[in-house]
Amino acid sequence: MRWPLLLLLLPLAAGAADLKQRQCFPAQDLRVCLWQDARLAARQDGGGSEGDAWKPALVPAELRIYDSQSGQLSRLRVGRLSKLERTRLSDGGKPVFLLLEDHSAGFGSYSGVEARPFTVGARGIRFAQPEGRDSAKPFAMANALKSGWKEVRDGFLLASCAPDFPAKGEWDGETFRVSYRRLKLQDGQWRLTERSERGFWENEGDFPAERLFPK
Repeated sequence: MRWPLLLLLLPLAAGAADLKQRQCFPAQDLRVCLWQDARLAARQDGGGSEGDAWKPALVPAELRIYDSQSGQLSRLRVGRLSKLERTRLSDGGKPVFLLLEDHSAGFGSYSGVEARPFTVGARGIRFAQPEGRDSAKPFAMANALKSGWKEVRDGFLLASCAPDFPAKGEWDGETFRVSYRRLKLQDGQWRLTERSERGFWENEGDFPAERLFPK
């Protein structure tokens, strides 16, 4: 039996004085909260970039887990420009959340926001890691010009478009391939299936129809 990937969190220690709680969600008898640089909390949109606008640079954000008595159990350092969302999914009764980390560079077709599904337990955070994938390479769903995702009843649909490089010779600069992947939560395990075909798609209009994705 393969044990689920469980991310061990940072040991309990004195928190950074320049962090402020931004979001907090119940997770059964626990709570998961996002703490960010206090300067972000002072802004209405909480947005921006990590560039020269912030001097000194923004400090890393943290996910913190609390018990029913508001005692801090553990914490995990995450991207400076992060956000929490709750999905409609659950894993054995545990609600599935999304950690969204903004890695936008302001240019490029593949630069954007990465979303990582996770559940919370007393021992830490369990990020979604599909069966058969290298656990040293954390799984994330990208949302950029040529990639996107959509939540469905049993998981997520992921679409991406990339050049279709030939086995030999140079790319013609015109031929692309669209990948259709389904991340499915089944019996407590995340499973990823994929198909691809020649075509072109950009994340500026309608998301591809679900019939194009594998079951």
